[in-house]
Amino acid sequence: MAKENNAVRLKRRLISEVTNLALTGKLADEIDSVPYSMTNENWEIIQCCIHHDRANLRLRLMSLLGYSTEGMLDVDKPLRAYAQEALAGKKPDAFPLSLMSAACNGCTKSRYIVTNACQGCLARPCKVNCPKGAVSIINNQSHIDPELCVNCGLCEKSCPFHAIIKIPVPCEEVCPVGAIQKGEDGIAKIDESKCILCGKCLSACPFGAPAEKSEIVQVLSALTHGKKLIALVAPAAMVQFPFPPGKFIAALEHFGFSKVMEVAEAADRVAEAEAREFAERLHDNKKVLATSCCPSWVRAAGGMDLEQILSDTPSPMLVAAKTAKAQDPDAFTVFIGPCLAKRWEAHRASQNSQLVDAVLTSEEVGAMLMAAGIQVNEENEEDLAKAGNASAYGRGFAMTQGVTAAVKHALSPSAVEVNSCIVSGITKDTASQLKKVQESDKPLLIEVMACDGGCINGPCQLTNPKVAGAFLERYKAAAKKTAGPMLAANSAANERKACASSSAENHHTTASKSA
Repeated sequence: MAKENNAVRLKRRLISEVTNLALTGKLADEIDSVPYSMTNENWEIIQCCIHHDRANLRLRLMSLLGYSTEGMLDVDKPLRAYAQEALAGKKPDAFPLSLMSAACNGCTKSRYIVTNACQGCLARPCKVNCPKGAVSIINNQSHIDPELCVNCGLCEKSCPFHAIIKIPVPCEEVCPVGAIQKGEDGIAKIDESKCILCGKCLSACPFGAPAEKSEIVQVLSALTHGKKLIALVAPAAMVQFPFPPGKFIAALEHFGFSKVMEVAEAADRVAEAEAREFAERLHDNKKVLATSCCPSWVRAAGGMDLEQILSDTPSPMLVAAKTAKAQDPDAFTVFIGPCLAKRWEAHRASQNSQLVDAVLTSEEVGAMLMAAGIQVNEENEEDLAKAGNASAYGRGFAMTQGVTAAVKHALSPSAVEVNSCIVSGITKDTASQLKKVQESDKPLLIEVMACDGGCINGPCQLTNPKVAGAFLERYKAAAKKTAGPMLAANSAANERKACASSSAENHHTTASKSA
């Protein structure tokens, strides 16, 4: 589904409403009136009646306050009470996604139907090719028996007039791991144990039923209480606005962030660390390493029984947060990126130490800046060096093959040549594809991104990924630092020796594969 639609506009409007109320100190006092003030005489009824719409607006506001929206919640507890808890610092739970049962349309089971474009042709390939005999001809028109149909789609593929179409359940259709399914009541439910938080259902559902448990109130509360906020901006977030990244940095400072840190600089260090880790694995005769910077992939690897090939290196977000906390332990660190799963990763890391205090999506930040009246294009452009000194390789982490390029560059002083396997977008076939290559007898670096094209195509982005990709190339070209031979500068001699000996044992050429 297109990113620009009424559901997206409604979510961004609500983010702006909450931001305005929080910045003016009126959130607790006025949040209960928002569903009523929004549904004025110009409101277009979405569901059965205005009362149902107001109930759903209340649920959407609850998700922005950081609460789950499943089932029928306590209607006697006003939004004011939830807002007060959020303002006091109550954080969402570890799983950052919920499903608004009241908003779910209860879509009928996915099925194929014959439209009036059917010509009743002589060939009748739909009937001939159906393996279950579900297609029959009645009054010179094809008909599909839903009791016999197994949804194989052969009839659709064989019809020369495209008269047969599939009516999908959008959320089920896009989920790569089968984590969202209709229950007996027809309402979709998310299996948290399967969900990889790729966010595809967020974009696919035309009713906006899947909802993020936001942390915007916690960030705004920290800001209004005078805490020092440090923005940890992912490379993919730096290119979400059609302006130089230096203007985005200035906009964040104008909003109230005391400091902006370029996470791409931490990505350079992650590439170095993964290169060292790969060298260690090769020394131990382990040939395969899979990158671990994508938290959706980390969750998926567990379900695919592929954890053993995952890198142990922390993600750039956590490396950047650790640096920020080392410089100022009292700072309130806020990661900004177009990813839903980063909230889960931040929460998991906080069980050991509080590195990332909150996560904001690019979409949320865009709406918050708008609510504060800040126009990114009108800001004076800051020097990127103020936020960090990342190389083009670190900035390239935002796009598919970027991590691979950075790690290979870090390995470049070694004599070993490394094969690569690139997975751009986790699908239902990813597990079987990776299991075929994980037993490689030659050094193999696997890069997996849950989103097709990489982080620039995250579920909470603002900009078309093709446009963001073009902006990313400019962002990379602006890098003043040229990444050097990282492994040679940062690894022990035995690691370099391990690379050299591995090369002597395995005479092979570099190859690039796509899973």
